[in-house]
Amino acid sequence: DQYVELARRRKDKVFVILAEFGDQADPRFGGTPGPLHNTIGKPTRDDNHTLWRKDFDKDYYRQQFFSPTPGSASMRAYYNLQSSGRYDIDGTVTDWVKLPYNEARYGTDTCTEAGQCRTNWDLVRDSTTAWYESERAKGRTPDQIKAELAQYDVWDRYDADHDGNFDEPDGYLDHLVVVHAGKDQTWGGGAQGKDAIWAHRWFAYWNQAGSAGPEGNKAGGTPVGDTGIWAGDYLTGGENSGAGLFSHELGHDLGLPDLYSSDGDNGVNFWSLMSSASYLGKGPNTTGQFPGDLDPWSKLQLGWLDYTEAEAGRRTRATLGVSGYNTDDPQALLVHLTPSTTRTELTDPYEGARQWWSGTGDFMDNTLTRPLDPAAGPATLTARVWYDLEQDFDFLTAEASTDGGRTWTPLPGTLDGTPIPPKGISGTSQSWTTLSIPLPTPSTHLRLRTTSDSNTHGRGVTLDDVRITAADGRTLLQDGAEQGDNGWTPLKWSRTEGRTGTTEHPRAYFAENRRHTGYGSFLKTGPYNFASTDQRVEFYPYQQGVLLWLWDTAYSDNTTKAHPGNGLVLPVDARPAPLRFPDGSPLNARAQTFDAPFSTRPTDRITLHKPGTSLTVPSRPGVRVFDDHRDTYWNPDLPQLGVKVPDTGTRIEITKETNTHTTLQLTPSP
Repeated sequence: DQYVELARRRKDKVFVILAEFGDQADPRFGGTPGPLHNTIGKPTRDDNHTLWRKDFDKDYYRQQFFSPTPGSASMRAYYNLQSSGRYDIDGTVTDWVKLPYNEARYGTDTCTEAGQCRTNWDLVRDSTTAWYESERAKGRTPDQIKAELAQYDVWDRYDADHDGNFDEPDGYLDHLVVVHAGKDQTWGGGAQGKDAIWAHRWFAYWNQAGSAGPEGNKAGGTPVGDTGIWAGDYLTGGENSGAGLFSHELGHDLGLPDLYSSDGDNGVNFWSLMSSASYLGKGPNTTGQFPGDLDPWSKLQLGWLDYTEAEAGRRTRATLGVSGYNTDDPQALLVHLTPSTTRTELTDPYEGARQWWSGTGDFMDNTLTRPLDPAAGPATLTARVWYDLEQDFDFLTAEASTDGGRTWTPLPGTLDGTPIPPKGISGTSQSWTTLSIPLPTPSTHLRLRTTSDSNTHGRGVTLDDVRITAADGRTLLQDGAEQGDNGWTPLKWSRTEGRTGTTEHPRAYFAENRRHTGYGSFLKTGPYNFASTDQRVEFYPYQQGVLLWLWDTAYSDNTTKAHPGNGLVLPVDARPAPLRFPDGSPLNARAQTFDAPFSTRPTDRITLHKPGTSLTVPSRPGVRVFDDHRDTYWNPDLPQLGVKVPDTGTRIEITKETNTHTTLQLTPSP
């Protein structure tokens, strides 16, 4: 919408429900009864990675979620350090409540829907219902329960009333966590196997938006008893998932995407919480108990990164402190690069040589805005429109403002004489169409707005022969995109040359100083390799040094199988040559990037195994220079790892390195 919430600098309340499963089985899914909590089997001697304790009681989760002790296995302590004190959480953990059905009813993999099964949403419905009923059974009234829940509804996450105020209730719990009994399916699901629930973050019953939800904000979800407060956004994980996984899912709740590849491997691995660093520990049977650091890009998105800036090609000297938390020196160096460009073939202009183009991509919210004269009286907007938008998910709307652009109202109209659906224009037109929109009186501003969701998109929208005509026939505007912006204010819209749209994509390098301190210490003890066919793993250290990242806004994800060597934000491996076992097979992706940092110091010697063979990686000299003109950091033998860095003539050399600080010299590459 019009308003965007700024950096996460606040204290949030998190409501945690502990839920175990009942005996009823849904005949569609079958399955065994339960599990109840505290029924995960104690790890055998052959299992040295499963996180286990005899009693996963309420106090255990109080500590896991809300302990303020610095460095502890606590989501609160973790985020406090990652944000350098800018972000804090607190909240409550319920008693264990029992659901009516077994886990198969909620976690089955047999559903036919793409992605995760919507039976997961019933976990939220039944968990909140079971908790509400248990509180009523204790003698609490609906008003008393509502008063408690009201403390957890103080954030208008999506600015439902479009007033720009995010610090107000919206009728939904701000942060809901459901911890379910048993292992989650990330680790195989334990005794429940494929009937177990995958850890995830989602919005329950979002498909009921418009018909279900609190009064005035029907965005879907499920009601919490008779309180009038609803559950929508939620995250869930298993009984022994640990602070690492729940911190990862809370990252999603704060707006961060996954940085692992959705289809195979990439180079991020244990270098970010939003990839494998949600599964770190401090030794045997602690895997997942501790999270690893966020990457610098994620911290930047949340407003938590302390950084200095430089321009490619200009001499710069920078001294960095540790990346894990703020010190007197910046956590990262951000090097701005020349943008890349992409060309999109559209359609020929309706008339003339140019047309307006909305741009294309995921997460679009692009607008073309102009002021109107409120004294001009009733008028009508007409335009020729060509569009290629993901059906039912991406839209073109016309909106008007009567208060100088502070608030906006979607406008009804027609397309080729047919009424435009309430959500706007969607789908593909194949050819030019005629848009007609009556403008309300008095209006101060008009805008054309294109929006898109998080994946799958078309080529966007083009406009030509745009006219605003008064009721008496006077032409108030005639614009064919031929003569500059002509009074429009384009936000990510542009004028094309013929049928081709050109988009610039900003790019940058991050350089951060990774050290085994804070939650970075778990990169020394936590990375693991499955060395055999049983449950034993071997632990090995990720290396210290300067980790370089390429941020490329031409990409919206890190699925490097679809675009090898390219992604939204990927680490640069100082040693991109594949590590191979004696039989020629490559080491797994997580281990390939263990020595990615640049450093003046030699690497550790490590030995890793797989059934029947082993590989010893000897200590190797440090790589102290990054040069995107002279060196390549991508290897076609492992195309999903590594990065195809642009040749910008950027050279970064480590001139001094200590256990806490690193000095970098940025120079043009000769």
